Amino acid sequence: MDVQSAVIQDLDAFGVTALIEDGALRCIRFRGREVVRLIDMPIRDADWGTCPVVTESAGGSHRGFTRSFQTVDGAVAGIFDVEVEAAGEGARLVAELVLTPLRDTVVNRAGFVVLHPLEGVAGRPLEVRHSDGRREALCFPARIAPGQPVRDIAFLAHRVGDVGVALDFEGEVFEMEDQRNWTDASFKTYCRPLSKPRPYVLRKGEEVRQRIVLTLTRRVAADGVGGPAVDEAKGTCPAIMLAHEARVSGGLDPRLASLRPDGVSLRVGPGDWALPRADQLPRCPVTLEIVTGTDAGADIAAARDAAAGLDVRAVVALPQGYLASHQPEGPWPEGPGPMDMVPLLREAFPGAEVGGGMLTNFTEFNRCPPDPALIDFATFGTTAIVHAADDRSVVETLEAIPQVIESTRALVGDRPLRLGLMSIGMRSNPYGAGVVANPGGARLPMAMDDPRQRTGFAAAFAVGLAAACVRGGVASFAPAMTGGPLGMAGAEGVWPIWHVVGALAAFSGRAVTVTGGPAWGLVCIRGDGRRSVVGVAANLGPGEAFLEEAVLVPERAGVGWLDNLPAGGPLTLPPMTAALLTGGGA
Repeated sequence: MDVQSAVIQDLDAFGVTALIEDGALRCIRFRGREVVRLIDMPIRDADWGTCPVVTESAGGSHRGFTRSFQTVDGAVAGIFDVEVEAAGEGARLVAELVLTPLRDTVVNRAGFVVLHPLEGVAGRPLEVRHSDGRREALCFPARIAPGQPVRDIAFLAHRVGDVGVALDFEGEVFEMEDQRNWTDASFKTYCRPLSKPRPYVLRKGEEVRQRIVLTLTRRVAADGVGGPAVDEAKGTCPAIMLAHEARVSGGLDPRLASLRPDGVSLRVGPGDWALPRADQLPRCPVTLEIVTGTDAGADIAAARDAAAGLDVRAVVALPQGYLASHQPEGPWPEGPGPMDMVPLLREAFPGAEVGGGMLTNFTEFNRCPPDPALIDFATFGTTAIVHAADDRSVVETLEAIPQVIESTRALVGDRPLRLGLMSIGMRSNPYGAGVVANPGGARLPMAMDDPRQRTGFAAAFAVGLAAACVRGGVASFAPAMTGGPLGMAGAEGVWPIWHVVGALAAFSGRAVTVTGGPAWGLVCIRGDGRRSVVGVAANLGPGEAFLEEAVLVPERAGVGWLDNLPAGGPLTLPPMTAALLTGGGA
């Protein structure tokens, strides 16, 4: 039986509620307050891909459940058991895991992970007991931590509002990472420290046994923790870019000009210096992203020659070794570093602004930030499915975007943020040999080809990203590539994100008002846009949303749909879809 079809009753006992999705515990609440976001038991392969599993049997009640499962390749079998019990005036949740390798299996991780929510947690006090019994008083990071904020964990205790949360870990040494680096809306406590050798081998027949005890207590005094801010914000809509890389995007679609983007980011590097001609691009400025090899000077010169005839307004270069992720303490790639590219770029492109940052994720940017005194702008991209690919986790990443922007500001001050591709799917994999293949069109972490890109989900997600960028004062970002699986169209026609990108481009550089967000609800961007666009909205919640005067962005419509927008009216907007506003408010 496939894990998605496993029928287990959600937990609801002694004040504890939790959802059971894909065999994991989600949204664990005590008396209505979320205290733990997830307890799961992923098996990660040598490239950090998540090994898919099938549920063999599952059953339980409102107080607990037992699930047996096996990896799809038959390498590892497992049993996951959960029970909720009373504990004085509070409650206790006990989770136990047994993994049995059926053959020698190479992994980077196998065992429990716990996700802590951000709200009421970031920046708050944290008590830690280490494996040697030593206790330490710390805090969850306020600014995003580039490395592990807590190591060698046997016990954690903290508060979320008026709820005391204590976690005992048995069977392995745990540590914590700040998942906001990857735009996950959580801190993660996970087993097997990264300081230990990896990948490693699970030996056939040698069981992995782990246990987590979550103890929850209600306290009298609350600390005023509430939900995420959803106040109205006024700002400027960022410039809307399109990202292009021949190996991913393929050829340029001549219809792109109809979107009227503010620019195209072109990436070139060793082995592929070919760039489109000016007459093949939409009539807009170019940002050149250069990946350099063993001779950075020669490669930058090659990119300059290839870009002859293009309107290059901005340029950034990165040594190839920095496309891979490195721990904050290194070791770093040998040879020139990212900041060594800046003087070479200024000499080769005297009329262009020179940026600094990373061509991958904020993770890598946070671990090796640019010197703001040397650059004209800062850049990086985001991917929503590094660790999890279910719909809920993808939407939750929008909660982390404001904190990513805030942490970036702390690193580069007032340098403009000209962000790269911000997408659901993964453009490149800094953590392994490549992105995960997805021939079956499933929702898979670290896959480039995500099925939601072709639906209203990606369109709604792009609106959520744009709203966060307005709130954060981002100068520009790319919500899609020019083509390919991270693009906006396929053989069957253009996808909903095509029309949303066109609508957002109509607001570029203009004053707008944002309501709602960062996630889980109706988000609207309103202003006086070009092409008679009044606003764009997205329903990021699980239920329907109502708009007074709007038109649904269709799953299938022609390229010119935005220029011939049908009359709007009252609209009930389904979950994870987008709409264009044609009149008043929501």
